[in-house]
Amino acid sequence: MNISFLLLKDFRNYRHLELRLEPGVTLFFGRNASGKTNLLEACYYLSSLSSVRAERDHDLCRWGAQEFSVGCRVDHKETSKTIKIRVVVEPSLRRKVTVEDVTVRKSDLIRVLPAVYFSPDDLYMIKRSSASRRRFLDSLLGRIDPEYGRRLSRYQDALTRRNNVLKKIRTDPSWRKSLESLDGILVESGSMVIARRLRAMGDLRKEVSETYAFIAERPCDVAYSSSIGVGGGGDEPGVESISRTFHERLLASREEEMARGITLSGPHRDDIVLTLGGKEVRYFGSQGEQRSAALALKIAESKMLEAVFGRKPVLLLDDVLSELDEERRKKVLSLWDFGHQILITSTDPIEGLSPKLAEFRVQGGTAEPYRGGA
Repeated sequence: MNISFLLLKDFRNYRHLELRLEPGVTLFFGRNASGKTNLLEACYYLSSLSSVRAERDHDLCRWGAQEFSVGCRVDHKETSKTIKIRVVVEPSLRRKVTVEDVTVRKSDLIRVLPAVYFSPDDLYMIKRSSASRRRFLDSLLGRIDPEYGRRLSRYQDALTRRNNVLKKIRTDPSWRKSLESLDGILVESGSMVIARRLRAMGDLRKEVSETYAFIAERPCDVAYSSSIGVGGGGDEPGVESISRTFHERLLASREEEMARGITLSGPHRDDIVLTLGGKEVRYFGSQGEQRSAALALKIAESKMLEAVFGRKPVLLLDDVLSELDEERRKKVLSLWDFGHQILITSTDPIEGLSPKLAEFRVQGGTAEPYRGGA
């Protein structure tokens, strides 16, 4: 599968851009702030109807414009489909999303164009707090399973309300009565979130282990660390079992939670733990091992999307290769041999990427084909 044509109108710094793309590896290079990342962002937006950087669609619209549109043609085997997204931001936000001129939902886009975006920040996912690894897993599951996103949102809403009540209890004990109803919502939605994460961990563990061995030629293990103590054994617990354990944990920690004004247990406190030789990569791994583990997670994401949607995702590597040593760079680019289209950004041309590399020089809202200094 590959994007063969890309169209941008009033998107970020592009007034009007049309690009024809080939399968394989394509490099967009140019100075910082020239618009390289905007091209990958547009591809990801066409896959997910969400930005990798902006919280609002308004921020994607070129300065002075009232609407923007992005489109692409996706070739897969013997078929070709066109995705078009038109977004009006003024005076009020309106979106129109079509595939082959038929209006579709957000969740339909990834079925046509699965894509994985990889930024330099992702390389530091392993060494940072557990929140970064939860975001990775939540983003992956939200794209695979739209219902997961709704359950996670319900949990986060209940968590916010419960924390507010816990803070109020410290000055007004009458608020204790409100905890019971909120506990019910928290446990119900949170248990479903945990159960879905645990179900995904089987596939993630397999893919990460295989991918890390491919990158670094040694085994790596990945496990789900639950703040309520479920999922540590060989069997995957059901929702009812998780619910009972979660409720018991809330009751046991109630006094401490009221004293501190926060919820101490639940999926918002869980983590993905990667280990090498029994030692946690986050604390004991070298920088190279941490980056290899992060690469393994992102490539595993690609494999899991492929398993669900039946097509190899487009890989969007935003200035990532410059952060990798030569050996890891070769390993990532070898994914092209397995049928992935890879779109890369860099500040400069990169020697020896691929004999079939296509290059574009990006500057001033344009992207022109580049022929080795021509």
